[in-house]
Amino acid sequence: MRQFHVLLTRSDNGWTVRAPDAGQATIPDPSLADFQARQLIQHGHNLDLDTVDELDILLVNETGQPVYVFDLVFTSDLTDDGAGPANTLAYEALEADPPAGCQFDRLGPYPALRCVRPGSSRLDAISTLAAEVRYRYGIEASDLGFEKLWEWAGSREWRERMIAHLLLMAAHRARLTGVSTEELTHFLRTSMAEQPSPENSGGDQT
Repeated sequence: MRQFHVLLTRSDNGWTVRAPDAGQATIPDPSLADFQARQLIQHGHNLDLDTVDELDILLVNETGQPVYVFDLVFTSDLTDDGAGPANTLAYEALEADPPAGCQFDRLGPYPALRCVRPGSSRLDAISTLAAEVRYRYGIEASDLGFEKLWEWAGSREWRERMIAHLLLMAAHRARLTGVSTEELTHFLRTSMAEQPSPENSGGDQT
């Protein structure tokens, strides 16, 4: 898969997306960065739509460090009437001093963080932020804003965000249920393991 490193930086009017040998554009919201990068690359490199859809777009900051754009939504802490968060003081603290790279916002009735965060991978960036929010503010995040989790389409960026959403939900519900981290990681390692070769699978093969 062909990969492009695309620079994403703050600008006076929003965010600037700069694609290699394809120019740059300003966008109002970093969530549009992946889409804008593909448009720039399509026109700058004269690619067809199918080829552009299959590109691996890696957003980077000024130092070349990968950054990931996502919304972290807090859906599990509403009052009984659904009017707002039950832990008001914690969310006030989150709004007043959000984590680095994040801006406090609201998606419908839900408090949210809109973030551009570094990480060794998208899953690393999201899980690290979720842990920081839990330790620093005492708030549980279990949502990335997907409404139709059964739909599986779009760019790698979109699919990775959906995987992270499902993992956040699993981690949150595991804590509520008393399922340990070790049990979760064992489940993932076991379920994702490659089929063992006959010589390593045990038993008599003769």
